[in-house]
Amino acid sequence: MSDTPRDSALTEGLLRAFALLLLGWFVWNVARVWWADTGRYTLLLLVLAETVTLLLVLFARRALVRDLSPLAIVATVYACLYFVLYEFGDTRHLAPEWLGAAFQVSGLAWQFLAKLTLGRSFGLLPAARGLVTSGPYRLVRHPIYLGYLIAHVGFLLSNFSWRNLLVLVLVYLAQTVRMLREEAVLEAGEQRSAYRAYRSAVRWRIVPFVF
Repeated sequence: MSDTPRDSALTEGLLRAFALLLLGWFVWNVARVWWADTGRYTLLLLVLAETVTLLLVLFARRALVRDLSPLAIVATVYACLYFVLYEFGDTRHLAPEWLGAAFQVSGLAWQFLAKLTLGRSFGLLPAARGLVTSGPYRLVRHPIYLGYLIAHVGFLLSNFSWRNLLVLVLVYLAQTVRMLREEAVLEAGEQRSAYRAYRSAVRWRIVPFVF
């Protein structure tokens, strides 16, 4: 799973540049839909969440070891850029807009708390950027993903379509791959003993008592 510094920097740099390009295209498309119906707050919250996530990636600390396997790269690209596949026009409300927005705000707040705790160890590819065990990481091993899940449920409640549901099902297949690959990197890294002790103390990856 190790890689040369030059190849690693080039691969992650290209991923970041591609992500920013698609983010701009995504924001433009969402803005056009929102302008036609300015009461759709869930769209604005979606843009906020994805923009902040990618900006944090730009300032992430360089990893000691990255997983550059094809599976990890494909899962990462999809999990980070899935939002360009969303359907915004032909959707229906399973719940009021305010309820979907409330879920999104709750998920965003949890994400930001976890990301603040993680600091510059946040990044794109599964990697060893340092072991963090405080704050939300005492509850689950991947609390950022829990925040994503809460926010995604909120978005889907107010913007349901079978296409959007399929997009999110695939997201969590990709996220599962990322979680497992990241744990494999930590298991093989210099902090393997500390990570094994942490894993024994915090049993659940993303949802307590479920997974």
